[in-house]
Amino acid sequence: MTDTPVEESLFQIIHCYHQYAAREGDLETLSLEELKALLVDNVPRFVGTLGQKEPYAITELFRVADKSKDKQICFEEALYRLGKLVKDCHPQ
Repeated sequence: MTDTPVEESLFQIIHCYHQYAAREGDLETLSLEELKALLVDNVPRFVGTLGQKEPYAITELFRVADKSKDKQICFEEALYRLGKLVKDCHPQ
């Protein structure tokens, strides 16, 4: 059975997360720099909606997602923030 477009998109999100998480430190978490690179490289239109607040907005996104305050975000935290970013950009 072939993956549906949505399934393929979900697999791509998982792959992308792990590709960026592997850049430094823990292979299962993203640092602030890894999150910035992931967003800028892979969702530039969404990042562009942040406008001139972009660097601060990504840092704030990370701060809010880092529930454990360990300066790392796990897959679940990153996925939640990505969903919030999509929601914020969705036309009402």
